[in-house]
Amino acid sequence: MNNGWRKWAWLALFCCWASSVAVRAETVRIAVGEWPPYISESLPHQGFLCEVVRQAFAESGLDISFHFYPWSKAYQLTWDGKYLITMPWFRSAERERDFYLSAALGHFTTRLFTLGGTPLKNLAELKGEPVGVTRGYFYGDGFTARQAALALEWSDSDEESMEKLMTGRIHYLVMDEQVARALFRQYKELHQITAIPDLVGYPEPVWSKPAYLLVRKSEPDARHLITLFNGGLLKLRRSGRLDELWGP
Repeated sequence: MNNGWRKWAWLALFCCWASSVAVRAETVRIAVGEWPPYISESLPHQGFLCEVVRQAFAESGLDISFHFYPWSKAYQLTWDGKYLITMPWFRSAERERDFYLSAALGHFTTRLFTLGGTPLKNLAELKGEPVGVTRGYFYGDGFTARQAALALEWSDSDEESMEKLMTGRIHYLVMDEQVARALFRQYKELHQITAIPDLVGYPEPVWSKPAYLLVRKSEPDARHLITLFNGGLLKLRRSGRLDELWGP
């Protein structure tokens, strides 16, 4: 009986080792889309969020590569099994059904922004004032509930929304805080503007949620990949490196 137990224990250890070797033997391919400054082919390290994921996997000895598509296609290709992983995605019942979710990559926060000198108001006070928003984004249930009472100024891209704010076509916009601040700096540098007021964000977020790395449940190494990634991400968090990568 004792020998039989040892036999199965060694077999289980061997299977875990073999699975780890199989995962490490090839580069883990991740499907993503463009979302600067988080993720972009044109940015150093392909964006700071890609660097977070790269360093977390590196802690477990894994190499990874990022492959860029429109977001819906990146998700579908991963669901179809063409890629092992896609990220970042917010939690939903549908995604929890089909994917294992990693530990949170961080909180993604959307705020109401304006330029310094403009009266700072909350959304409830902006019923007659145009508010810039970008098509294709979900701004949270709270924003959706009051959307009908707002005079929304729709744009096809975040860049277009920021252009409207900077040129005075609108005085308020709703945008992810990392995206808004990156576009603000980019606009100032591109137009060599030094005297423009600072970008100011309303203290209370419009929406703030964690997002995750997704691994399709049907992948043989799915649980193992999540375990490896979560372990590496925890090391980054404990060392302070995760906060450094996310920036101020």
